[in-house]
Amino acid sequence: MSYFNHAFQKTFVATDGFYKTAGAYYNGINGNIGTDFKFTFVDPNTWLVPDVDGATTVACPLVLVSSSIHPNDKIGPFHGGYSETVKSKTINPKYISRFYRVDPCVPQQAQITIGLNQDNFEDPGTCSKEFLCGETYYLRVDIKGSPVLRTLSRNTYYTADAYTGCCAADALAPAAVNPLIVYVNWAFNLLNSPLINPFIEVHITYSDDAGTTWLELGDGTSSAANLALLQGYTMNPSTLPANATPADTLAGLIIDGAYVDTRFETCTFYPNDSILAYIEPVKVYASEVDYTGEPCTFTGLCVNNQCLPVQGAGYGENILRSLILTEGYAQQPFYTGMDLRIREITNGTDVFNAIDKNSTYTRYYIQHSVPRFNNPTGTFDNDQYLLEIVTSATDANFETFMTNWLANANSSCVGLETFSCPAACTPVSPTND
Repeated sequence: MSYFNHAFQKTFVATDGFYKTAGAYYNGINGNIGTDFKFTFVDPNTWLVPDVDGATTVACPLVLVSSSIHPNDKIGPFHGGYSETVKSKTINPKYISRFYRVDPCVPQQAQITIGLNQDNFEDPGTCSKEFLCGETYYLRVDIKGSPVLRTLSRNTYYTADAYTGCCAADALAPAAVNPLIVYVNWAFNLLNSPLINPFIEVHITYSDDAGTTWLELGDGTSSAANLALLQGYTMNPSTLPANATPADTLAGLIIDGAYVDTRFETCTFYPNDSILAYIEPVKVYASEVDYTGEPCTFTGLCVNNQCLPVQGAGYGENILRSLILTEGYAQQPFYTGMDLRIREITNGTDVFNAIDKNSTYTRYYIQHSVPRFNNPTGTFDNDQYLLEIVTSATDANFETFMTNWLANANSSCVGLETFSCPAACTPVSPTND
């Protein structure tokens, strides 16, 4: 039993679509539904499917039904009933408070750009900064989010420094240097730090022909080969690509969030394994830091959020846990002990046949309440239920039926809400070839 604002949740696996054959029988061991993962509504008095096709006139309470995830009805000679259809409480359309759909979304990694790149060099603003000899420039990069917290038990940051080298002995004033000297030093220091390199890739983008051609220096990873390449340039900056006209050498950094979490296969799956680090991308922040103590003369370097991190949605990893919770409510617990063979004996592995943890799914939710008019305490209350229907894609037939059913019951204030994916971001590439 639950009280507002909480709801008893139940998951229905319906990846094979909405069953709409009127008059079909849905009670017992899957009835006409067979072993396919289908779902429908039935009349609680007859257990027959009403006319759910077209402009239906159905307005009475119905029961949501889906097939069982268990192909075997018995475990041993005595324990049975596992193939019984999964049913909701009787749903009165007048007491439906919400009906919404959550679309599957692919994750989006964070990307920030520092300095110049092929997208902004024509209108650089503060992205075109002149680096002078005899100076040290500092870049601080912060990494935040669940992947970092689970790895280090705290958010992390690193301040990379880049010394531009001594000025000429006869120089009357500091002269501008190749900007790659600064960006290569920053990239090497960031990628060489074990506190920060598991979470990012740092790509060095440059042009030595005033922006006509953009190339990448290295591959942006913390591999031994890339670190050796960058270290060689830091020790001998004269070998860096450059144009004879200093103003025609353009450069910048592109930092991508790039954390990959450890995952286990179904054989050793445990529902209490954290998946936060798997589904949540890291957040990346950067800024040039003034360590000279001259804030009035300090001019920072531009940092642009090219792509904000977006968490994916509809993962089988999440749905598996909801399904295991539903099975537990039905007295079919998912075994998590030492001997994983017991999981197979008790039909626990059937959840993996119903839901692929590496796939994404569309989910419909029906939130409804069951009023309790005959409460012994004399207090009117409600039990609230949230029914999760897992489908492989959007189902137009189901959405049409729900719209008509709610309208026929004069529940027109409740309509389909859609939680779609945010607009996809186009990341900047370090090259334009």
